[in-house]
Amino acid sequence: MRASTPLRTTRLGRPRAVVAAASLAALTALSGCGGQAAAETTVGETLEEIEALAKEEGKVHLIAYPENWANYGESFRQFTAKYDVDVEVSSPNASSAEELQAVRNLRGQSTQPDVLDIGYSFTTPAKQDDLLDHYVPSVADEIPEDLIDPEGYWVGAYYGVLSIGVNGDEVDVPTSFADLKDEQYKGKITIGDPREGASVLATVFAAALANGGSLDDIQPGIDFFAELAEEGYLVDTTSNAAALETGEAAVTFDWNYNYTGIEDQLDAAGVNLEVVVPEDGVFGNYYAQPVTVDSPQPNAGRLWIEWLLSDEGANIYAGAGAVPARYQAMVDAGTLTPEAEAALPPADILEQIEFPSLEQGEAATEAVVSNWGPQVAGA
Repeated sequence: MRASTPLRTTRLGRPRAVVAAASLAALTALSGCGGQAAAETTVGETLEEIEALAKEEGKVHLIAYPENWANYGESFRQFTAKYDVDVEVSSPNASSAEELQAVRNLRGQSTQPDVLDIGYSFTTPAKQDDLLDHYVPSVADEIPEDLIDPEGYWVGAYYGVLSIGVNGDEVDVPTSFADLKDEQYKGKITIGDPREGASVLATVFAAALANGGSLDDIQPGIDFFAELAEEGYLVDTTSNAAALETGEAAVTFDWNYNYTGIEDQLDAAGVNLEVVVPEDGVFGNYYAQPVTVDSPQPNAGRLWIEWLLSDEGANIYAGAGAVPARYQAMVDAGTLTPEAEAALPPADILEQIEFPSLEQGEAATEAVVSNWGPQVAGA
């Protein structure tokens, strides 16, 4: 979400802000290499034509798609196996802001990404800068209106629920934000900086909902963490996985599907990971997948989006805990597998989610940019 200062989203295990300078430098260097211009390509008018032309293109080029984020690695493998179209990923840990900059830098070149995966607040700037192409997926009528651009520029193929990840051997597992004021959590909670990460901003939003705030008023969430900081509850760490593995912290916050991605790592380290959605602050949000304007492989890009929204792609999302956009349609049709459904948050949790509007997100970001530093970071 952005206001006057761009908000960088965070990828699993490695804050995007940490790699921002290096990634941006790499993207700038790529733009200066003078890569060959992408050849003009025919775009299919039907799904069958798109698939045939995508096979001729031979690959899809993505950016900011880590393999352990929402189980994208498995989607890569199954997509290639089904369509014989390779998947290339550049700068897997790039921020949403860096994704847009890559399109600006590489536009018209063969190294330009075909499809992005951006935080919802970056969709408007991307449209305003003419970085996106129109594409209405074949299953658009099964996607809730909150998850698809009415002008056909992007679709949010999945969303997550803000969750608390805890080392259950170190502390009791909290079920609410209110529980975190117990003295056993002093010096054991890490949150990060909501001015730099979408999942961290989501944490503050959720804390606001738990403390009398709303999607229109994030200040109670800032106040909550200001109180924890002042009383010595918060500690700085490099990443959730590292914090739990090393014991730097015992309480973390992230999207539910990101914890699925670090389960094996933490299990190998002997960490008893417990994940819970705070009952007093249920907050969810989505990432959007647009096709870029003048992309080198426009058919493969469109086919990738179709894959993410298909039953196969959606079940891979769900198996990692990411809620597919077509969740309700799949439940109604019986196409969501029992294994995938079991990995999702309970239905009563999903029913509570209300997505913030772009205007609400911008207002929240302005409040965080103004108040987080003096109230929390400086405590």
